[in-house]
Amino acid sequence: MRRRLAAALVTALAFLMASVTSAQAEGANGGSNYYDGKDPAATGCNVNASQIATRPILDRNTGQQVASIQIFYSWSCGANWIRVTGNPYGGNATKYIASSLGGWNSEWDPGYGSSYSMMVYAPGTAQINGYVYLFEPGINEWNWRAEGTFSL
Repeated sequence: MRRRLAAALVTALAFLMASVTSAQAEGANGGSNYYDGKDPAATGCNVNASQIATRPILDRNTGQQVASIQIFYSWSCGANWIRVTGNPYGGNATKYIASSLGGWNSEWDPGYGSSYSMMVYAPGTAQINGYVYLFEPGINEWNWRAEGTFSL
């Protein structure tokens, strides 16, 4: 009896840990520069950063703006990242940013409100581009509701 109870508790704990882990941000990145894929807050690059542009995120059915993409540049690190603000749907916010120098970052975060991406190294006149897709929660992950793009 005790072994069955212990096995049930271990199984329940494993399920709980898997569900907590899956609710966290996931992503992938590439690039050979130091700042590619790094967290702007953890590196201190956010301290002297400036918002350099904003782009709308439009609902694909109505064409109305539902959220925004804020594009940031760190003057000391020579790196860019994006922040999504106002996600009204509560599903994944998929964010992609790439530099003309080869660095890129793609990640997704669930939930309402705002989230930001990791950085790509793009000093001076290096170009950046990217996109954001907003999804509703549910099993159909291809049911995106809104998108926004940028190229600077």
